Amino acid sequence: MEQSTLLSGGKINSNYELSLKVEPFNAVLRLYARGQSTCRMERDILRTLEDLVPVAKVLLDGSENAQSFLVLSWINGETLDHTLNQQIRDPEKLGSQAGEVLANIHQMEFPEAGFFGQDLKIEKPFPLGKESFLSFVMPALDGRAGTRLGADRTDYLRQFSLWAAPLLDQMPKRACLVHSDFNPPNLMVFHGKLVGVLDWEFSHAGTPLTDIANMLRHRPYQTPEFNDAFIATYEAKAGTLPPIWQSLSRILDLMAQIEMLDAPEDRPGVFKWAIERIDDTVRFVEKDLG
Repeated sequence: MEQSTLLSGGKINSNYELSLKVEPFNAVLRLYARGQSTCRMERDILRTLEDLVPVAKVLLDGSENAQSFLVLSWINGETLDHTLNQQIRDPEKLGSQAGEVLANIHQMEFPEAGFFGQDLKIEKPFPLGKESFLSFVMPALDGRAGTRLGADRTDYLRQFSLWAAPLLDQMPKRACLVHSDFNPPNLMVFHGKLVGVLDWEFSHAGTPLTDIANMLRHRPYQTPEFNDAFIATYEAKAGTLPPIWQSLSRILDLMAQIEMLDAPEDRPGVFKWAIERIDDTVRFVEKDLG
């Protein structure tokens, strides 16, 4: 090895570009902050999806080390957010590719929803629908998330959640592989083609609407044309979504914003975004469903 360079963008794990003297000449060293189990899970997912989805190849497995790591193949290109931010002429093509890739990810099914243990077996199952939603949201609203939302917003969101949660029982009970952070910063593009899906450490078995909600969050560079093509291609390959899928996905996505607000550290910019997203979700769902 000639040198290593810390890569930007890692929120939890640390990623280094490795310059090698022999083929493949470039690779990525990924150091796992959450230990061996997360490293093994991402390793197993990458190996399972290798022929189905554009992902990095595992070149060296260090999951059993005290400091767990993987050495992964280098993916040429830039992240999708950078590509879309350049206001490209045909965002529909990339939206369609993202929809097809996500449909392929969701082909991997599991007997129940839950978090993975060894060999991608469900180690900690959880129910889909109302029960899971309320068991997460209500305690968070009673804690730090509620404090950061303020009394009035918290009271309204609590009432909204009690009204909206039963709607989640309309979701199909099918559990599939969920990336759980499927969005433009985690998708790699090279010469107009989607060539990589990054960062699988939050993956679990659950509802496909979790990934759809994540991708369709409002972003200034993400156009309606991109979003429409994404959904059209996803449905063409994976099947028609439930009639009120937009509201269901937004209700589900509330858990992500509330989790951000429940963080132990103070992150004013993130909190501001999360509150704006919560307010927008409540307005959308109430308008959509009357």
